[in-house]
Amino acid sequence: MFDDDFGLPDDLAAMADNAAAALVAMGDEYAQDAAKDADQLLLCAENVRLARTDDAVLAAMSDVFDIAHNFKGQGATFGYDLVTLLGDALCEISRPVNNPTIDDVPRVLKLSASLHTILHQRIIGNGGELGAKLCTECGVTA
Repeated sequence: MFDDDFGLPDDLAAMADNAAAALVAMGDEYAQDAAKDADQLLLCAENVRLARTDDAVLAAMSDVFDIAHNFKGQGATFGYDLVTLLGDALCEISRPVNNPTIDDVPRVLKLSASLHTILHQRIIGNGGELGAKLCTECGVTA
């Protein structure tokens, strides 16, 4: 599985390959569960969209941040590199200490919708052309 065994003895390299293969195999299970979180993220993003003041946006962003933080930390582990990349961007913009405002709402909506698409369409790795398009639309550099 690995292109380079990093000079590991054969038995350790085989163990590393087996562990990596097990994580990839868990990717579909991860995506099924994460897709439910992406559904919830869209609801949270809608609450952000409906907020009419910066204080209301800040309050609504808390739920977005919680979900984004999980996406950031888990996606790449299971082969969903775009989930980690876009989750990181969403985590940063929605982080309460960064004081998100109404000006941030359009990007939060784009990131949330893109994460929903990635997980429901099971777009793994960098997503190829579609992944590049989603990153461009969200203002994220891959």
